[in-house]
Amino acid sequence: MFLIKAGKKYIKSSEELVSMLLGLAIVVVVVSLIFNFVQRKKGSVEIPGEANIVLSDEAIKQKQEENGVYIVEKGDSLWKIAEKKYNDGYSWTKIAKENNLKNVSVLYVGQKLKMSVDETVITTSKIDTNNKIDQGDYKVVRNDNLWNIAVRAYGDGYKWTDIWQENKAIIRNPSLLEIGMMIKIPKL
Repeated sequence: MFLIKAGKKYIKSSEELVSMLLGLAIVVVVVSLIFNFVQRKKGSVEIPGEANIVLSDEAIKQKQEENGVYIVEKGDSLWKIAEKKYNDGYSWTKIAKENNLKNVSVLYVGQKLKMSVDETVITTSKIDTNNKIDQGDYKVVRNDNLWNIAVRAYGDGYKWTDIWQENKAIIRNPSLLEIGMMIKIPKL
């Protein structure tokens, strides 16, 4: 008699266990479906497909680029496009802003990006470029900073990082140069 009562109790608890596990499985499936739906609404889920789109008509592509439209090619990033079009990778933010890109790291082959036709990138500020600096040793003077030195040495202010890399042992903070400090202008 005792065994029959114990057996009925066991069966009842295993039915509860099975019901609980099935309920948990249903909850997990529903939560994953909701998560997937939300991710698709954000636009961050990539749809698999052919990435090698070949544009057969080069004349159309060239005409679109002349009208301020750039067609994304395989291997492009906003940085590379900004370097091609504006000779300045840092202008990628302008491209992203102009095209209202939500996820700037995702570009699709064949995607059309609006480009400012009259965009001019200023890599040199109002610095006397006639006072050129030659490669080799240079003595820092009043009002010098790495940007100004790079413009006078290379014609490009963004090359200040090359000067800083060469002189890291001397220049601990690239924003603070001491008058009279001797630095090396590397040959590029």
